[in-house]
Amino acid sequence: TFTCLRESGTRRKIKRLLSFQRYCHASRLLRGLVPHTPGSLHLLDDDYLGQAAHMLSKVGTWNFDIFLFDRLTNGNSLVTLMCHLFNVYGLIHHFQLDMVKLHRFLGMVQEDYHSQNPYHNAVHAADVTQAMYCYLKEPKLAEQLSPLDVFLGLMAAAAHDVDHPGVNQPFLIKTRHHLASLYQNTSVLESHHWRSTVGMLRESGLLSHLPADMSQDMEQQLGSLILATDISRQNEFLLTFREHLDNQDLDLQLASHRHFILQIALKCADVCNPCRVWELSRQWSERVCEEFYRQGDLERKFDLEISPLCNQQADSVPSIQIGFISYIVEPLFEEWHRFTEPSLLSQTMMGHLHKNKARWSRLRYAHTPSDTQTHSHAEEPEPEGGGGEGEDIP
Repeated sequence: TFTCLRESGTRRKIKRLLSFQRYCHASRLLRGLVPHTPGSLHLLDDDYLGQAAHMLSKVGTWNFDIFLFDRLTNGNSLVTLMCHLFNVYGLIHHFQLDMVKLHRFLGMVQEDYHSQNPYHNAVHAADVTQAMYCYLKEPKLAEQLSPLDVFLGLMAAAAHDVDHPGVNQPFLIKTRHHLASLYQNTSVLESHHWRSTVGMLRESGLLSHLPADMSQDMEQQLGSLILATDISRQNEFLLTFREHLDNQDLDLQLASHRHFILQIALKCADVCNPCRVWELSRQWSERVCEEFYRQGDLERKFDLEISPLCNQQADSVPSIQIGFISYIVEPLFEEWHRFTEPSLLSQTMMGHLHKNKARWSRLRYAHTPSDTQTHSHAEEPEPEGGGGEGEDIP
């Protein structure tokens, strides 16, 4: 009985910990205190706004520094980026969107990311959105995409990790978290990101002026894109992609084939950190490992088995990154490289990927796990500017 009581107490504590942000946000909305984050840009002086605008003129370049952009927009990188890209593509006019509703929706999405997560936060969402924009501009794809494809691609990128609790699916399952029960232990986080996005779309009324069947179809397609980011389905998507490329039967005139390529593009954007210049890539690597280690600390605290990659004493940043690159990133980007036939951007990404992997290999052999850079990011100098100036990057 004591063990049962202790387990249920542990589950309660963890549930409270993971749900706190959600309850705060819900209670604020109920009290009518809708976040004013997007409007806070007017608090910045002209110099900062000028620098942010200058950065936006280069938003399609691969060495875009999202960390610097987030500082220049006072933590509003996701809202600012999405508004800019919607303007670039003329989506506001095409779908007759209400600007107030769009700002409200984007503000809710940005606010619903947990800023205390080292990795799964609104800056990661903005980074994935910027990568998605680069992929949508690929010559192989750009001419074929409809405004709906672009709208769904950008929206899915921006919202793909919304309300991420900073722990993984196995953690939610073994602590019997309510989300694991709700989604029957299958694509738990991705299902939650999607349903949260649908909830915010409906609450903001962004698509309420469209015919019901059209808005429902958009919600379903968003779900299909977000659910594709479930890493446990990696091989399923990779094999299908490889077969299409081997058979040369991808027809981008078909909506279903374009949707599949958008799924692959979002998967690439989600794990593209090792394909960035080292100065940016390293920061993301340290952030994701910090989040893993926090989960491990939580598991240790509550006498749970420590998950793979989450034990700071045993799992060093270089070894985690080498495994991630070898088993997830390289196989996916090799096929994307083939799909783009290969584009200048794809060649650039593969170049960075191989250099970064070699660098992590040198770091792994140069240090013991306790010596690697697993300390606070605050101690690491952040690069100024693009982080890869002078390189031949599109």
